[in-house]
Amino acid sequence: MQKTWFKEFHPIVYTIILGSVFMNIGFGMVIPFFAIYLSTYTGFNPVFIGFIVGATAVGSMLGGFLGGTLSDQYGRKYIMLLSLVSASIVYAGFMLNSYPVLLVILTLIMGFCTSFFDPCAKALMADFTESKKRLRAFSLRYIGVNIGFAIGPLLGVVLGITTSSRLPFLLASIILLVYAFVLYRLFIIFHIQEISIPEKERVNMLGSLRAVRKDRILLFFLFGGLLATTVHGQFSVILSQYFELEWKSGLAYLMLLWSVHSLVIVMLGLPIVKIMERLTSFRAILCGSTFFALGILGFAFSYDFLTFCLAMIIFTIGEILLIPAEYSIIDEITPEQIRGTYYGTINFTAIGSFIGPWISGILLVNYGGLIMFVVLAFICILSILFFYLGHRRRNIYRIKHSKHQTEAGL
Repeated sequence: MQKTWFKEFHPIVYTIILGSVFMNIGFGMVIPFFAIYLSTYTGFNPVFIGFIVGATAVGSMLGGFLGGTLSDQYGRKYIMLLSLVSASIVYAGFMLNSYPVLLVILTLIMGFCTSFFDPCAKALMADFTESKKRLRAFSLRYIGVNIGFAIGPLLGVVLGITTSSRLPFLLASIILLVYAFVLYRLFIIFHIQEISIPEKERVNMLGSLRAVRKDRILLFFLFGGLLATTVHGQFSVILSQYFELEWKSGLAYLMLLWSVHSLVIVMLGLPIVKIMERLTSFRAILCGSTFFALGILGFAFSYDFLTFCLAMIIFTIGEILLIPAEYSIIDEITPEQIRGTYYGTINFTAIGSFIGPWISGILLVNYGGLIMFVVLAFICILSILFFYLGHRRRNIYRIKHSKHQTEAGL
């Protein structure tokens, strides 16, 4: 009997995919309500809390790059385990809510600790997956992340995070610790060794930074990703601002629309992954960005709940196509000896998560929702230009490289 595509990955890859579900259930129990928790126990005003939470994103961006680079130097599994254990300690520390200063410190280091894991996990998945199957693996992990975030907030409400209960923090801490233990045992059971790279090919951190800085193809892809993240990175914030200002039933609409978003990912995620396997990474990005733009224009011209639902479905299909394909296209240009570093650079696109809500807020207040959504749709289309420039430059490089090999008689 022919193997199904569900049975074609290394057990560690499946563990990372399944672990992403539970890990993000833990995060989802806490993160959506985190500002409320800080406000209750620190007494700080919303502006300062917003600054602190924003600072975690900066830490996450830097931590992701550093974690990826360190994984190239010291091994994926050690950095992954260190990240999970340290994040578990941080989440447990949030239970000590009698000390506002401690809560602020833990908040600032939270993003830094958790972000070490992501590029290492993706790099380890790539290490144990054939190149033609990596897009599928990244897509499955992305679906797992979203399933976790769909379940987590509901559990957070049930467990009382909105009433400042500390139980969700304890459970999140336990989930991270158990996940670390499971990975540790599986690393031993399956005799997982780091990918062996000859000493002369090893690259130190400065060498990794130089390689990234000189790679124009990577820079084009990263800038395209930054523009895309400007739109989708904090789209929940953008939508909440829009509904608050321009719709009376805003909160009810928003909750229902994000339920639709989660439902589309769960129901259509796997079928879309199968379709993506017939496309190149660039074409998947092209389709994803186009669906993004169409979905956002749909929000601009929606007039009732059904039209908003249709816009959200189109937007979510774009998200399913685009985000895994961004990792896949970076993977295609990644030197093996610094794979973690290249995956870590994707965290720099998180700058878009700052730019998006800021620009959207200015446009919404001054020009209204229609103009805001049209500008966001234009940014989506503009991102395609930079992905195309990177794709074109890569093709030119391939032709030149092939020509040199032919001339050398290789």
